[in-house]
Amino acid sequence: MRLVLDVNVWISGLLWGGSPRQIVNLAKAGQITIFISEPILSELAEVLVRAKFQARMRSLDITADDLLNIAQQLSENCVPVSVNVPQLRDPEDAVILGTAIAAKAMLIVSGDLDLLVLKEFANIPILTPIDFLNQHQMNI
Repeated sequence: MRLVLDVNVWISGLLWGGSPRQIVNLAKAGQITIFISEPILSELAEVLVRAKFQARMRSLDITADDLLNIAQQLSENCVPVSVNVPQLRDPEDAVILGTAIAAKAMLIVSGDLDLLVLKEFANIPILTPIDFLNQHQMNI
């Protein structure tokens, strides 16, 4: 299954547990294919250096670079297409949608209400991590 993870899912999956970590583990096990683009990686890099994540990274004895390398190893890179989504509440989220289209993703996984409110884009469902896992379990 081809999917795109929003940065918030990457952060939660790499630094904490729960459903985002389960998604990361599915990628490690080769059960899903996550696509990522340079703009998503850049945003991930910017977010990981925020002060609020430093204590957590120290407790895990891991650096932002280590986490970026993990994200790159678990993903296939693609170049996002440009999309015009006037109803998008946060225009910066367009890169997630453009990456999903370029990757021919089957779905987008996000915890961002600005994306989730769309429910789908270009026939690509947008699900929370829990909703994705529930759907994935039914398809196994």
